[in-house]
Amino acid sequence: MSHEGACLRDGRHKVTPSPERHLQECSLYTENSCCSETDIQDLSVSVSTVENTHWDKCGVLSPLCESFLKRVVCFYRCSPDAARWPHPHQGSSLKAVPLCHSFCRDWFEACKMDMTCARDWTTDPRGQNCTGACVPYQQMYQHGRDLCESLWGDAFMTVEDDPGEEDGVEGSSCGCLTLSPSDREVIAALRVQEGDPEELDTTKSGLPQYRAPCPPAQPQTRSATAPPQARRSSVSNGLRKRSVLATDMEGSGSGF
Repeated sequence: MSHEGACLRDGRHKVTPSPERHLQECSLYTENSCCSETDIQDLSVSVSTVENTHWDKCGVLSPLCESFLKRVVCFYRCSPDAARWPHPHQGSSLKAVPLCHSFCRDWFEACKMDMTCARDWTTDPRGQNCTGACVPYQQMYQHGRDLCESLWGDAFMTVEDDPGEEDGVEGSSCGCLTLSPSDREVIAALRVQEGDPEELDTTKSGLPQYRAPCPPAQPQTRSATAPPQARRSSVSNGLRKRSVLATDMEGSGSGF
């Protein structure tokens, strides 16, 4: 039996996705997964270190904040759809994965009182090169969009999924992910659109009214990063893209 999707070709993921019935921490991907139970053993207990990245450098994370971080790691390691957004020059990397603004906002709310000491874990991995003072997430990041587009470098872009959110930006016509069961419908809509680019109304195919993610925009020059404790005050666009280099075979501490 064949299974849809593909895995990143980096030697750390399975060659092809297949069912994994015992993914307790990443159960969203049991039916079709690019990881094995062994691959996520470090997520099965209270997390302190994930691939040389110390999540508890500034103290134990709250359970809700930790759960959001696990969802992101599970997506990278296990999702058969993560490979849809590879870095063009680095097979073990993700670029511009479209996360819903609502997910980013909830993530920020879950972690805002937790402590951190590095703004970008890909260039200043927590527990390795983190020399800054520990500050609350809500001081390190301005809001949910800032968190999603900064914590793991350029891995994610934020898509407005509701009109009038935060900055008054209108909702986007593009679909986005929440790293939850509803992602299946978003990916299904994307497959429909790939099969028939003119098919924009997914209800005609018997699918819910989920929108397919849009192709990433052209890269924009990234401005210099502000000091870790400083809030960024730049105005955010509706869509912003980033890229991230994932860890090598030994793990560079990027958090993935």
